[in-house]
Amino acid sequence: MGPGQRPRRLRPRAHQPEGARRLRQGQRLSGLTTDELRALAAQLSRHLAVLEVRVADTGDPDLGVPLADALRIAPGWIDTYRDLTIAQSGTAPPGMPGAFVLQYLLDPIASTIATAAAVSHVALDADAGRWSIELHPTYLYPVAVQLRAADDRLLVDQEERLEVARAGYLATATDIATRLPTPTRMSSRQRLGMAEDLWQMALARVAGESPPQRRSCCLIYALPGCVPCAGCPRLRSPADRGGA
Repeated sequence: MGPGQRPRRLRPRAHQPEGARRLRQGQRLSGLTTDELRALAAQLSRHLAVLEVRVADTGDPDLGVPLADALRIAPGWIDTYRDLTIAQSGTAPPGMPGAFVLQYLLDPIASTIATAAAVSHVALDADAGRWSIELHPTYLYPVAVQLRAADDRLLVDQEERLEVARAGYLATATDIATRLPTPTRMSSRQRLGMAEDLWQMALARVAGESPPQRRSCCLIYALPGCVPCAGCPRLRSPADRGGA
């Protein structure tokens, strides 16, 4: 899997965003009712065809990977994903399992928050304590994301909404990316680039655009028979990479 420097603006679509409530221009409200949050989750699940968005009731358990516990869970996930990759491909290049697990941790919240900001009036709260991820039982990639009630914001202005949503997402994603324990060294460019890349990629998907240029690399090209993804930094010329 595989964006950019300063975040791109999502170009306005021909349709108006589907808001959880009908708002007047400039009006701001905080929080969603449970019914509104469930309606939004259903809407987002339709946009995110490979990821189901769920809402937890009070007392419901978290899914398999609570984001607030990601730093403890990730090392075992990386080890198991490495073993799975070896079983599938005969090898697991150093750094590749860690890169994929970091993507799998961040992509569900990037996709959910960015899509909500693009197709509704909602800037979802990115606090790690409200999010959990369910993994495919065999291949260990995310198949569902669950969120709990939190201080979501309804904002009519799209530019403001995208900025608020992006800032919240990046605060959580940067913290996870920076502190994620990995068995092999992962550079700050890879970690911070991954957080930003996944946001840009989520916006590109919902806008129906090609994948943006990435700063981070998933390292899938190092597996037998694989090539760099669209947007991979390895596809840029040395001049484009600043001589790197």
